[in-house]
Amino acid sequence: MNQEDLQALEEIARKAGASAVKVVDVAKIKRGVWPRMKCQYGCEQYASNLCCPPYTPDISFMNRFLDEYGTGLLVQYTKAMNLRDIKDWQEFDRILNNELLMVLLKVEKSGMMRNYYKAFALKAGRCGLCRICNLKKCIHPESARPSMEACGIDVLALAKDYGFSARLLKGPVKQVSVYGLVLLE
Repeated sequence: MNQEDLQALEEIARKAGASAVKVVDVAKIKRGVWPRMKCQYGCEQYASNLCCPPYTPDISFMNRFLDEYGTGLLVQYTKAMNLRDIKDWQEFDRILNNELLMVLLKVEKSGMMRNYYKAFALKAGRCGLCRICNLKKCIHPESARPSMEACGIDVLALAKDYGFSARLLKGPVKQVSVYGLVLLE
């Protein structure tokens, strides 16, 4: 992959709101069946939108899909917050995920315009494009993307492997970071 293109895409991500961007070797991304199992057994979003299991392709398909890529960009999106100001955590999470998605889609489109026509974005967490998914046919197919967990990606390991201090949040926090991945070639 052209170094100049990578730098340009990283800059596009930063200008769109990314707090950090790292080039990723897709073959080294830790994957497994367990992230998807955690979706089914432990996530209240399971079966609530078309970008999460059981509506997403199965793990064997997703592994074949990911194997078609060599390079990607890991995008960190960070938002400062004051817990006292958040009245509805679910709504905060939905907005946060949508803001990350908009950054990822800008990078995806920019990659496509640079002739990386396979560019495809994935993000951690649920889809929040609709407050309630109709579970029949997506009304945002140009923007909806499957969650990395649905693809079997260990998101925390991915972030840590590329130098981020990703961790589950507990106790008072002043900011939240979420992650996305744009597969390029």
